[in-house]
Amino acid sequence: MSNGPRLSKPRPQFEAAESAIHSAVVARLGDDGLNYHDIQHRVKGHSSLNTKLSRLLPDGAPKYPGGMQDIDDIIGLRVILFLESDISSAIGALAGAFDQLGHVDKASEQRSRGEFGYSGQHLVLAVPARRPPPGCDAFAGQRFEVQLRTILQHAWAEFEHDIRYKNGGEVPPEVNRAFTLASGLIELADREFDTINEVVTAQKALDERESVQAVTEPSLELTAAAVRAILEHELPQNPRSRAEQYEWLVDVLRANGVDTVPLAYALFKTADWAFAARRIEYRFPPGHVRAADDVLLHRFGAEYVDRTHFMDDDGTRRAKLEYRLRRLGA
Repeated sequence: MSNGPRLSKPRPQFEAAESAIHSAVVARLGDDGLNYHDIQHRVKGHSSLNTKLSRLLPDGAPKYPGGMQDIDDIIGLRVILFLESDISSAIGALAGAFDQLGHVDKASEQRSRGEFGYSGQHLVLAVPARRPPPGCDAFAGQRFEVQLRTILQHAWAEFEHDIRYKNGGEVPPEVNRAFTLASGLIELADREFDTINEVVTAQKALDERESVQAVTEPSLELTAAAVRAILEHELPQNPRSRAEQYEWLVDVLRANGVDTVPLAYALFKTADWAFAARRIEYRFPPGHVRAADDVLLHRFGAEYVDRTHFMDDDGTRRAKLEYRLRRLGA
């Protein structure tokens, strides 16, 4: 029996912190226009936490002598993305909102050993005491872990975990070999998905340049597809946003009197994208909708805040817009 520290009962404050941190992560990735498949989140269970706290070093000393203060993943999140190239953008977004305490690149570890296997990225983050994300003020210093995977890596890891740890018993050698082969194929598939995305993005930019230039009818109704086409033309190097975010942007434009394709095209064609990027100081190219939100804020100023501050899910948009407006010097 271990003499290590134990957790006598669940800690409700972790549940509250986990909820606030999850909301902040969703908001940050949404603000930056990152396209993800899912964000999972949990507080480590009582039994699992006690098992971890009970672990010993080879000399018999507790592995975690400081108890829960030594454990980074009591609160855990998993961000599942479609493209491997999006993982670095998500890391940059989260590191911009929280204090980064650690980063383990499982993919690089595998490659350095000449092996195939689990290829996720793990971050250890903490809620900053200075400028914590909205809703996280009461949890300054709280550490948590974020795992980032592509959807293919996630499928492999979940199935592998089920086979190895839930079925019990020894795993046959042919199963180990099959997992290794599957991991290599997944790495190749993720690379090909990135290549496909690059080719399609470049081709769509060429196609949309022609279609946008053909827009002449002043009564052409503004739609999400039209807005996306305009932004893909104006910002070919920026990542696409989630589909529902273009619908949201249509509502934002209409709230500011922009309700036809020609009006939207003229507005974005004359927008000073470079100025907004310099003043906001993006850590990486923002998604279409986030970039558009900033140039619209620059164009309409305080009136834009008044017209759109309520168009969010968590009630934090006004504060964010006012902060960004100051950055834009308006």
